[in-house]
Amino acid sequence: MALVAQGDDHALRQLVDRHHPRLVGYLKYEVGSQTTAEELAMEVFIRLHRAASRWRPEAKLSTYLIHIAHNLVLNEWRRKSRKPTSTLDSTPEPGDQSHESARHVVELEESFDRAVNQLPLEQRTAIILLVQQDLAYEDIAVAMKAPVSSVKTWIHRARTRLRELLKDHYENK
Repeated sequence: MALVAQGDDHALRQLVDRHHPRLVGYLKYEVGSQTTAEELAMEVFIRLHRAASRWRPEAKLSTYLIHIAHNLVLNEWRRKSRKPTSTLDSTPEPGDQSHESARHVVELEESFDRAVNQLPLEQRTAIILLVQQDLAYEDIAVAMKAPVSSVKTWIHRARTRLRELLKDHYENK
């Protein structure tokens, strides 16, 4: 970040190359559109570049990027004045020849998407950051501007609610 603050374009390019895929994955899950996710990701890096001179390495850069992205997602939801939608790629794994298995995977992903979208905003964001972005509780707390104890509570409640909403998929097994 120090090099980015000094105007090193190569350093900025390295940061973008390193963090762009995971950032777009998080944003796509939150806004439901690849195009919007790409646009928001670029805005994250623009904001990072503008703030480079004020950067203080108190948290990991990835946490800081997720924090910026989270704020942009909230702005996007306000702008569209709707709840977020989510679309996971429901194409079966390459090489999966079983139509029944593929259909089951699609049904499970759709059920999971519906269940995640039923969670309150804080729970949904916390569980996505934990599972999809593989962030530690402390990093999630920084990204969401919340105490670690709140993050732990949100994740516990999200897991409990998801188990409840998805129990039909596991009782038959």
